[in-house]
Amino acid sequence: MRYRGLEYCIIGLLATTIVGCATSTGKAGLECGLGGAGVGFLACKLAGGTDQRCAAIGAGVGVAGAAACSLYAKHLDARRKELAGKENDLDAQIHYVQGLNADTRQLNADLAQRVTSVTQATDKIVAEIRQQQISQSQLAQERKARDDLVKTSQTEVNQGTQALQATKQFRSQQQAGSSSDLDAAIAQQEQLLTEAQHQVDLLAAQRARV
Repeated sequence: MRYRGLEYCIIGLLATTIVGCATSTGKAGLECGLGGAGVGFLACKLAGGTDQRCAAIGAGVGVAGAAACSLYAKHLDARRKELAGKENDLDAQIHYVQGLNADTRQLNADLAQRVTSVTQATDKIVAEIRQQQISQSQLAQERKARDDLVKTSQTEVNQGTQALQATKQFRSQQQAGSSSDLDAAIAQQEQLLTEAQHQVDLLAAQRARV
């Protein structure tokens, strides 16, 4: 295992590089994460790792890259700009919240994928800890990667919550009367954000395992 330290060093550098790969479209954002996974796998193989180990590492790096390349905040910002000046327009508000629902639904799918990948990777790390096959410096890197992922994911949920609060404020100031469509969209967004927070809590639970 003399290449083990080199393996982690390369992966750490790759993870740092991937953080700067933000893109302007959903497709590019996905490619950013998948590209990170592929590069992570190749770097691991060059460092002498096994296929199984490198596949797990590649998935972990890909998840980190996908989180860094998340377009959720950009989508929220674009929707806020679209609504600007039309806050008292009921149809515009309904369209705005329905857009938030679509964005947060996609965020939940992304978070679920992160939970699955991180859980699998953490299972392997926990096994290595029990077998004393991982150094303290390597373990510190694994912990930092999970800390960063939890932080990124929580930030996204917080941004969605802030957007929802603004929506509720618009709703309270609405002068056009009640709207079952708007109320239903707001309720759906509340449910979606609750689900998103649950996914972040699951990520935090995986961090606590190491």
